Amino acid sequence: MSEYYSNADEVKIQKASSEQFPRLSQLWLDTSLSAHSFIDSDYWEANQQAMETRHLPGSEVYVCTENGEIVGFAAMSENHLAALFVDEFCQGRGYGRLMLDYVKRDRDTVTLNVFVQNAKAAEFYRKNGFQIEREQTDEATSEREYVMVWKQT
Repeated sequence: MSEYYSNADEVKIQKASSEQFPRLSQLWLDTSLSAHSFIDSDYWEANQQAMETRHLPGSEVYVCTENGEIVGFAAMSENHLAALFVDEFCQGRGYGRLMLDYVKRDRDTVTLNVFVQNAKAAEFYRKNGFQIEREQTDEATSEREYVMVWKQT
């Protein structure tokens, strides 16, 4: 996928570089702690290193920047959206939708998992064309989660 520009080239989405992974893992941690207060913070803190050194390098990662500053990222594992995080101070400005549109444009199907208790995120995905396929328990946290799917029409 090529770079994507919006708002007179102020907002850009492009493939992330490994040099950005420390910043992205910190964004993941900060946002996870804020959005998932129903999960003990020790879980997120214990997994930050794995996010930086294993999960991000093993995924197709796209970073969203505005005026050169990182505002969010999306990580894909084939057709599965493994992560979509927007800096909590930048949420509600359309970055999440832009990144979703970006990863959907060359795919017929995208799946994702979202915690049931993260109602804000589940609603965001519903508004962006995803449907709940099933509910299950996340093995790592024992929390209920939705498996959601988007299909090209």
